[in-house]
Amino acid sequence: MMASEHAGFGPCLQALSLLLHYPDEETIDNADAIADVLAARPEFPPADRADLERFINRLRRAELLHQQASYVETFDRSKKVSLYLFEHVHGESRDRGPAMVELQMAYREQGLDIAASELPDYLPMFLEFCAQLPDADACGWLEDVSHILQEIHVRLHQRESRYAVPFRLLLRLVDLDPWPAELVEGTKEEKRDDTREAIDSVWSEAPVTFGAGSALGGGCSGGSFGARSGKTAGYGADQA
Repeated sequence: MMASEHAGFGPCLQALSLLLHYPDEETIDNADAIADVLAARPEFPPADRADLERFINRLRRAELLHQQASYVETFDRSKKVSLYLFEHVHGESRDRGPAMVELQMAYREQGLDIAASELPDYLPMFLEFCAQLPDADACGWLEDVSHILQEIHVRLHQRESRYAVPFRLLLRLVDLDPWPAELVEGTKEEKRDDTREAIDSVWSEAPVTFGAGSALGGGCSGGSFGARSGKTAGYGADQA
Protein backbone atom coordinates (compact mmCIF):
# COMPACT_ATOMS: atom_id res chain seq x y z
CA MET A 1 0.00 0.00 0.00
CA MET A 2 1.46 3.34 -1.06
CA ALA A 3 1.14 6.66 0.71
CA SER A 4 -0.80 9.33 -1.16
CA GLU A 5 1.11 11.92 -3.19
CA HIS A 6 -1.26 14.61 -1.94
CA ALA A 7 -1.17 16.50 1.35
CA GLY A 8 -0.31 14.46 4.43
CA PHE A 9 -2.80 12.10 6.00
CA GLY A 10 -2.52 13.65 9.47
CA PRO A 11 -5.43 16.15 9.42
CA CYS A 12 -7.71 13.64 7.69
CA LEU A 13 -6.93 10.91 10.23
CA GLN A 14 -7.60 13.36 13.06
CA ALA A 15 -10.93 14.28 11.49
CA LEU A 16 -11.94 10.63 11.11
CA SER A 17 -10.82 10.00 14.68
CA LEU A 18 -13.28 12.62 15.90
CA LEU A 19 -16.13 11.20 13.81
CA LEU A 20 -15.56 7.79 15.41
CA HIS A 21 -15.22 9.17 18.91
CA TYR A 22 -18.08 9.21 21.41
CA PRO A 23 -20.09 12.29 20.33
CA ASP A 24 -19.81 15.41 22.44
CA GLU A 25 -20.05 19.18 22.13
CA GLU A 26 -16.45 19.46 20.91
CA THR A 27 -17.17 17.20 17.96
CA ILE A 28 -20.27 19.22 17.05
CA ASP A 29 -18.38 22.50 17.39
CA ASN A 30 -15.74 21.20 14.97
CA ALA A 31 -18.19 19.79 12.43
CA ASP A 32 -17.40 22.45 9.81
CA ALA A 33 -13.64 22.04 10.24
CA ILE A 34 -13.96 18.26 9.99
CA ALA A 35 -16.04 18.58 6.81
CA ASP A 36 -13.52 20.97 5.25
CA VAL A 37 -10.56 18.68 5.95
CA LEU A 38 -12.27 15.61 4.51
CA ALA A 39 -13.73 17.44 1.52
CA ALA A 40 -10.22 18.43 0.47
CA ARG A 41 -9.13 14.83 -0.06
CA PRO A 42 -9.14 13.60 -3.67
CA GLU A 43 -9.53 9.92 -2.78
CA PHE A 44 -13.28 10.03 -2.10
CA PRO A 45 -15.74 9.43 -4.98
CA PRO A 46 -18.95 11.49 -5.31
CA ALA A 47 -21.15 8.88 -3.60
CA ASP A 48 -18.90 8.87 -0.53
CA ARG A 49 -18.85 12.67 -0.46
CA ALA A 50 -22.65 12.72 -0.47
CA ASP A 51 -22.72 10.19 2.40
CA LEU A 52 -20.20 12.31 4.30
CA GLU A 53 -22.34 15.42 3.83
CA ARG A 54 -25.34 13.61 5.28
CA PHE A 55 -23.23 12.35 8.19
CA ILE A 56 -21.97 15.86 8.97
CA ASN A 57 -25.44 17.39 8.66
CA ARG A 58 -26.77 14.91 11.20
CA LEU A 59 -23.82 15.67 13.46
CA ARG A 60 -24.68 19.38 13.31
CA ARG A 61 -28.45 19.06 13.76
CA ALA A 62 -29.35 15.95 15.74
CA GLU A 63 -29.85 16.13 19.49
CA LEU A 64 -26.57 15.26 21.21
CA LEU A 65 -28.21 12.76 23.56
CA HIS A 66 -29.72 10.97 20.56
CA GLN A 67 -26.32 10.80 18.88
CA GLN A 68 -24.73 9.42 22.03
CA ALA A 69 -27.47 6.82 22.37
CA SER A 70 -26.99 5.79 18.75
CA TYR A 71 -23.24 5.45 19.28
CA VAL A 72 -23.75 3.20 22.31
CA GLU A 73 -26.36 1.13 20.48
CA THR A 74 -23.96 0.67 17.57
CA PHE A 75 -20.66 -0.06 19.24
CA ASP A 76 -21.30 -1.11 22.85
CA ARG A 77 -23.83 -3.82 22.07
CA SER A 78 -21.76 -5.64 19.46
CA LYS A 79 -18.31 -7.12 19.74
CA LYS A 80 -18.33 -7.74 15.99
CA VAL A 81 -18.10 -3.98 15.36
CA SER A 82 -16.15 -3.12 18.50
CA LEU A 83 -13.89 -0.05 18.24
CA TYR A 84 -11.34 -1.81 20.43
CA LEU A 85 -8.99 -3.34 17.90
CA PHE A 86 -7.56 -6.11 20.05
CA GLU A 87 -11.08 -7.37 20.77
CA HIS A 88 -11.03 -8.64 17.18
CA VAL A 89 -7.56 -10.18 17.51
CA HIS A 90 -7.20 -11.48 21.06
CA GLY A 91 -10.72 -11.38 22.49
CA GLU A 92 -10.46 -11.92 26.24
CA SER A 93 -7.22 -13.91 26.07
CA ARG A 94 -4.15 -13.02 28.12
CA ASP A 95 -2.33 -11.98 24.94
CA ARG A 96 -4.36 -8.77 24.93
CA GLY A 97 -2.48 -7.29 27.91
CA PRO A 98 1.04 -7.48 26.43
CA ALA A 99 -0.29 -6.20 23.11
CA MET A 100 -1.78 -3.19 24.92
CA VAL A 101 1.54 -2.45 26.62
CA GLU A 102 3.43 -2.66 23.33
CA LEU A 103 1.00 -0.31 21.61
CA GLN A 104 1.11 2.15 24.48
CA MET A 105 4.91 2.21 24.26
CA ALA A 106 4.65 3.04 20.56
CA TYR A 107 2.33 5.93 21.45
CA ARG A 108 4.76 7.29 24.00
CA GLU A 109 7.58 7.21 21.47
CA GLN A 110 5.50 9.66 19.43
CA GLY A 111 4.78 11.81 22.49
CA LEU A 112 1.16 10.66 22.75
CA ASP A 113 0.38 10.14 26.42
CA ILE A 114 -2.93 8.59 27.39
CA ALA A 115 -4.63 8.47 30.76
CA ALA A 116 -4.56 5.32 32.84
CA SER A 117 -8.32 4.92 32.30
CA GLU A 118 -7.93 4.88 28.51
CA LEU A 119 -7.33 1.80 26.40
CA PRO A 120 -4.72 2.23 23.65
CA ASP A 121 -6.51 -0.04 21.17
CA TYR A 122 -9.55 2.26 20.99
CA LEU A 123 -9.67 3.06 17.27
CA PRO A 124 -10.00 6.87 17.58
CA MET A 125 -6.89 6.86 19.79
CA PHE A 126 -5.08 4.65 17.27
CA LEU A 127 -5.98 7.07 14.45
CA GLU A 128 -4.68 9.99 16.50
CA PHE A 129 -1.39 8.11 16.83
CA CYS A 130 -1.24 7.39 13.10
CA ALA A 131 -1.98 11.06 12.39
CA GLN A 132 1.34 12.01 13.98
CA LEU A 133 3.38 9.67 11.77
CA PRO A 134 4.78 10.17 8.27
CA ASP A 135 2.27 8.96 5.68
CA ALA A 136 4.22 5.81 4.82
CA ASP A 137 4.44 4.78 8.48
CA ALA A 138 0.76 5.56 9.05
CA CYS A 139 -0.10 3.38 6.05
CA GLY A 140 1.95 0.57 7.52
CA TRP A 141 0.14 0.66 10.84
CA LEU A 142 -3.27 0.89 9.16
CA GLU A 143 -2.40 -1.96 6.82
CA ASP A 144 -1.69 -4.11 9.87
CA VAL A 145 -5.31 -3.68 11.00
CA SER A 146 -6.84 -3.48 7.52
CA HIS A 147 -8.77 -6.73 7.85
CA ILE A 148 -10.38 -5.45 11.07
CA LEU A 149 -11.36 -2.14 9.46
CA GLN A 150 -12.83 -3.93 6.45
CA GLU A 151 -14.81 -6.36 8.62
CA ILE A 152 -16.27 -3.57 10.74
CA HIS A 153 -17.13 -1.51 7.66
CA VAL A 154 -18.91 -4.36 5.90
CA ARG A 155 -20.91 -5.23 9.02
CA LEU A 156 -21.90 -1.62 9.68
CA HIS A 157 -22.94 -1.21 6.05
CA GLN A 158 -25.04 -4.37 6.20
CA ARG A 159 -26.66 -3.03 9.38
CA GLU A 160 -27.37 0.25 7.56
CA SER A 161 -25.41 2.21 10.15
CA ARG A 162 -24.26 5.70 9.27
CA TYR A 163 -20.99 4.90 11.04
CA ALA A 164 -20.00 2.85 8.00
CA VAL A 165 -19.19 6.19 6.35
CA PRO A 166 -16.05 7.16 8.32
CA PHE A 167 -14.78 3.59 8.02
CA ARG A 168 -15.28 3.70 4.26
CA LEU A 169 -13.44 7.02 4.01
CA LEU A 170 -10.58 5.65 6.09
CA LEU A 171 -10.23 2.63 3.81
CA ARG A 172 -10.39 4.82 0.70
CA LEU A 173 -7.73 7.11 2.13
CA VAL A 174 -5.17 4.32 2.33
CA ASP A 175 -6.29 2.64 -0.90
CA LEU A 176 -7.98 -0.41 0.64
CA ASP A 177 -11.11 -2.07 -0.73
CA PRO A 178 -14.09 -1.25 1.53
CA TRP A 179 -16.00 -4.29 0.23
CA PRO A 180 -13.71 -7.31 -0.28
CA ALA A 181 -15.86 -9.83 -2.14
CA GLU A 182 -15.02 -12.80 0.08
CA LEU A 183 -15.74 -10.81 3.23
CA VAL A 184 -19.05 -9.49 1.92
CA GLU A 185 -20.12 -13.00 0.95
CA GLY A 186 -18.91 -14.50 4.22
CA THR A 187 -20.88 -12.09 6.39
CA LYS A 188 -24.19 -12.25 4.50
CA GLU A 189 -25.54 -15.08 6.65
CA GLU A 190 -23.67 -14.06 9.78
CA LYS A 191 -25.84 -13.86 12.89
CA ARG A 192 -25.88 -10.42 14.48
CA ASP A 193 -24.68 -10.19 18.06
CA ASP A 194 -26.46 -6.93 18.93
CA THR A 195 -30.05 -8.15 18.98
CA ARG A 196 -31.90 -8.51 22.25
CA GLU A 197 -31.97 -12.27 21.83
CA ALA A 198 -28.23 -12.49 21.20
CA ILE A 199 -27.39 -10.28 24.19
CA ASP A 200 -29.77 -12.19 26.47
CA SER A 201 -28.14 -15.42 25.34
CA VAL A 202 -24.67 -14.16 26.26
CA TRP A 203 -25.84 -13.04 29.71
CA SER A 204 -27.67 -16.30 30.37
CA GLU A 205 -24.53 -18.28 29.54
CA ALA A 206 -22.15 -16.10 31.59
CA PRO A 207 -21.06 -17.55 34.96
CA VAL A 208 -22.44 -15.68 37.96
CA THR A 209 -19.48 -14.40 39.98
CA PHE A 210 -18.89 -11.36 42.12
CA GLY A 211 -15.90 -9.15 42.81
CA ALA A 212 -13.01 -8.79 40.38
CA GLY A 213 -13.88 -10.13 36.96
CA SER A 214 -17.58 -10.23 37.77
CA ALA A 215 -19.99 -10.70 34.91
CA LEU A 216 -21.68 -7.59 36.25
CA GLY A 217 -18.63 -5.57 35.31
CA GLY A 218 -18.13 -7.09 31.89
CA GLY A 219 -20.22 -7.10 28.77
CA CYS A 220 -19.71 -5.23 25.53
CA SER A 221 -19.50 -1.83 27.22
CA GLY A 222 -17.11 -2.75 30.02
CA GLY A 223 -14.57 0.04 30.43
CA SER A 224 -15.56 1.79 27.22
CA PHE A 225 -16.79 5.03 28.71
CA GLY A 226 -13.49 5.46 30.52
CA ALA A 227 -11.67 5.18 27.24
CA ARG A 228 -13.87 7.89 25.78
CA SER A 229 -13.18 10.39 28.53
CA GLY A 230 -10.12 11.78 26.74
CA LYS A 231 -10.56 13.48 23.38
CA THR A 232 -8.03 13.05 20.62
CA ALA A 233 -5.29 15.51 21.37
CA GLY A 234 -5.31 19.00 20.01
CA TYR A 235 -7.73 18.78 17.08
CA GLY A 236 -10.11 21.44 18.30
CA ALA A 237 -7.34 23.88 19.12
CA ASP A 238 -5.44 23.37 15.88
CA GLN A 239 -8.14 22.72 13.31
CA ALA A 240 -11.24 24.62 14.39
